[in-house]
Amino acid sequence: MPYALCYINNKFQSFSEASIHPSDLGLQRGYAIFDYFLEINGRIPFFDDYLDRFYTSAKLLNLEVPLNRELLKEKIAYLLKENKLMNSGIKLLLTGGYSEDLYSPSSPNFMIFNLHLHHKPTEFGEGVKLIMLDFQRHIPEVKTTFYLPSIALFPKMKEYGAIEVLYHHNGLISETTRANFFMIKNGVLITAASGVLKGITRKYVVQVAREMMPVEEREVRLDEIWNCDEAFITGTSKHVLPIVEIEGQTIGNGIPGILTLAVSEAFERFFGVK
Repeated sequence: MPYALCYINNKFQSFSEASIHPSDLGLQRGYAIFDYFLEINGRIPFFDDYLDRFYTSAKLLNLEVPLNRELLKEKIAYLLKENKLMNSGIKLLLTGGYSEDLYSPSSPNFMIFNLHLHHKPTEFGEGVKLIMLDFQRHIPEVKTTFYLPSIALFPKMKEYGAIEVLYHHNGLISETTRANFFMIKNGVLITAASGVLKGITRKYVVQVAREMMPVEEREVRLDEIWNCDEAFITGTSKHVLPIVEIEGQTIGNGIPGILTLAVSEAFERFFGVK
């Protein structure tokens, strides 16, 4: 692999030689959490926000992170120094551990990966497409590794040329598989207040957007999205990504909206100094 080192259970080792036992509950039962953030020009924007979320996810699933925050930062810093990527992704993975009966949690396994970036966050400037799924994640505040519902839809995503799956349930919109969903109607920015993972990018997009327009965090009805003026999603690897089509239906006028682009530019300025 193009990156030399990873970290597994208090040991730095070559990524190509890394392994865990097949009794791990992350593999056997999907019992695992993760988080993912970026190294940009050698720095990690919003570092403590991501660590806050990671430790919160672990607590909510009764998993103990084997390193305190300062030690974790030291391990990450060592990986970045040794791998010398400068622009990369950092993935933290915490599983339910090795299980004798392949069901009961034990001492967690903890891993850190330093990954090459597949694309720049702002690459999809012309907008992207979504498909939809009636689904509500269990404990949506936790960033788990359970992606089965959306990965099973890869053939449909390919058919529509979509990059994400937008979840809805009981007539309400929540989030996409890997991002938070926003829409703009009559100059008001609207996003779901609950039932979603509170993305770090989401947090700061809301902050910068409040200086530009009214922002409503509330229930978002499914029927609202078909009449919205603009829509976009936000995420660590996406930043602000305009949506031009959902389930084959054009959103707005089918191109990235003016307010979406303004929010994107404002966030990029904020991201560049944080």
